[in-house]
Amino acid sequence: MRIGTIPLILSAFLMTATPAQEAPRTPATTSAEGRAILHSALVELAAGLGKPAQLDVKSLRVSGEWAFVYASIQGAGGRPIDYQGTPFAEEAEAGLKSHVYAGLLRGSGEHWTLVASVVGPTDVAWTDWARQYSAPAAIFELPAD
Repeated sequence: MRIGTIPLILSAFLMTATPAQEAPRTPATTSAEGRAILHSALVELAAGLGKPAQLDVKSLRVSGEWAFVYASIQGAGGRPIDYQGTPFAEEAEAGLKSHVYAGLLRGSGEHWTLVASVVGPTDVAWTDWARQYSAPAAIFELPAD
């Protein structure tokens, strides 16, 4: 191999290499970005439930254009959500619904779109989202209780 081809191969590799993933950060839920992320999640959640809901956020992690929300679903007065009157009522009655919410969003600043979510899972339903959506795996790491 000629010496002149090594820089050419190296520069071609560097141009096609994927950029390093941004370390996850935790925006305050009261910041403009945090409010925008949660608003997008809550709009979809309320539409799916058919009634208003709140999120008690346990983890909000952002890396690049991706955000992951992990929270407890609450109803009026900050109480755990009552699934009565929602599409999830039968499952909840049978013990097949938790009060957990997980949502994956894509966007930036004050504009976020829900990509995937799960309402009341009884397992870790988001384990495959990093691979499925090419989102950074580090945003799915949850803090110890």
